[in-house]
Amino acid sequence: MLSTFLFQIVDSYFVGMLGSNELAALAFSSSAFFLFASLFMGFSVGVSAVIAKAVGAHEREKAATLTMVSLALVALVSISLSFAGRQFIDPTFSALGATVEVLPLLDAYMGTLYLGLPLLMLGIVGSGAARAIGITKQTEVIFAIAGLINLVFDYLLIFGIGPFPELGLAGAAWATGLSFAFIFLGMMVILIRHGLIGTNKLNGALAGLAEIMKFSVSTIFMQLLVPTTGMFTTFLLAGYGSEAVAAFGIVGRIESLALIGIFAVSMAVTPFIAQNFGAEEHERIDQAIIFAGKAAFYLGILLFGTLALLGPTIATIFSDDPAVIEFVGIYFKIVAASYSFQGLVAVTVAIFNGLQMPRVALKIMLVRTFALVFPLLFIGSTLGLWWILAGLAAGNILAAIYAAHLMRQSERTWNRPTANAKPWLEMRQDLRKLLAFAKG
Repeated sequence: MLSTFLFQIVDSYFVGMLGSNELAALAFSSSAFFLFASLFMGFSVGVSAVIAKAVGAHEREKAATLTMVSLALVALVSISLSFAGRQFIDPTFSALGATVEVLPLLDAYMGTLYLGLPLLMLGIVGSGAARAIGITKQTEVIFAIAGLINLVFDYLLIFGIGPFPELGLAGAAWATGLSFAFIFLGMMVILIRHGLIGTNKLNGALAGLAEIMKFSVSTIFMQLLVPTTGMFTTFLLAGYGSEAVAAFGIVGRIESLALIGIFAVSMAVTPFIAQNFGAEEHERIDQAIIFAGKAAFYLGILLFGTLALLGPTIATIFSDDPAVIEFVGIYFKIVAASYSFQGLVAVTVAIFNGLQMPRVALKIMLVRTFALVFPLLFIGSTLGLWWILAGLAAGNILAAIYAAHLMRQSERTWNRPTANAKPWLEMRQDLRKLLAFAKG
């Protein structure tokens, strides 16, 4: 995950040297990219959950069939969507508020990036299948090398170093596409080596497809709600000028990298719980629920303290525009205060997915997006720029309260001891242990 999001940070750093319009184009493109990626990340979550359950139940051949079916479906859908996306670049980003100065830059960037997106999508879903059977270190290496490829070719192709042409913003897209190609090739090698790909793995393909779609429809829709919030926020901020949009684009990249620990916990907990659910190891599930919730909350507190203090300094890496730097600083003082609650929502959703309850997970995200965040963002936009950020933070906090309520209801239904747990008391005990450790 770190490598997947890091290329956005690298692109922002180099593109920031080209100008504010180029940075604004990158900000607009990130909304579309995350919408596209979230579709397949949602599918990957569904694939990971059903494969992990099969592995937990000692059905390895079924896991291989599910992998083959999922990759075939991803190839078909991602290529179709990429082709459609390239045909509608101008109307899509015009609707999001892109100006006439920014649209040609978006054509240059997204026209190239769409060509490589199917390769990344296959890599993402492939890595989900690998994680479901316990293969993690090899996938980490593949994504890490891909991040280095993007870094090197960003520098070479954006600025035209040595024999390489100077492509500007389009160079960033080509560099990213090359890293996507490496991810695809590397993941396919891993899956073949571990017996998850082969022509003899298609027995029961139709039944496997039905099982994947039954689970994945909810997770796909759920994941699409995350970038939808970003796109709606971008739309509201566009009314305050391109500087606000560019600043939000920088914030999105920093935030994606900063929240990587919370995202990692949430993504790891789904296959872990699914495997133990298939093996009927309920005590291990209880332990995972407690660990994931506490880890997400503590990471959120740590991030708030760091980003509220260093936000403006980090912003200067990407832009020297005072308005952009001010926005980034205030954003992290307001929105980052809700990261712990955002983390609780993320891990609760992941837990329900692992428990084979994707509809409950989807319910949490629907309430968060349409009943809480969207109305609060809109109300904030009528009051002023900074109230938009306050609305986003308030939505995260209220969504966490709702998610905790549903989690407690589920635990009582299953008659699990965690239903009577008192997380705030446990956190207070953890704090006392930390203070005692600090005193020596």
